[in-house]
Amino acid sequence: MYKLIKGVPEHRIVVSNFIGRFLYDEEVVHHLDENKQNNKIENLMLFENQSKHKKFHNKIAQFGMTNPIKRQIRNRWKNERIM
Repeated sequence: MYKLIKGVPEHRIVVSNFIGRFLYDEEVVHHLDENKQNNKIENLMLFENQSKHKKFHNKIAQFGMTNPIKRQIRNRWKNERIM
């Protein structure tokens, strides 16, 4: 479980606890199913900044759910999580 911190959105706390560090202010947490109430780690994806988050949305809008995008989603925690 995670500890709520006053003023920090739940989805940011969930990702922070999962990767084992605090998030930087510029990092963006994306809800894969676009349901902002679904804060399960399986539904969340971390982007380095708003620009990379926007590029992700633009690629989906332009090309749909292509294999590279599915691979990016599937591998989203490989380099982030501290084991």
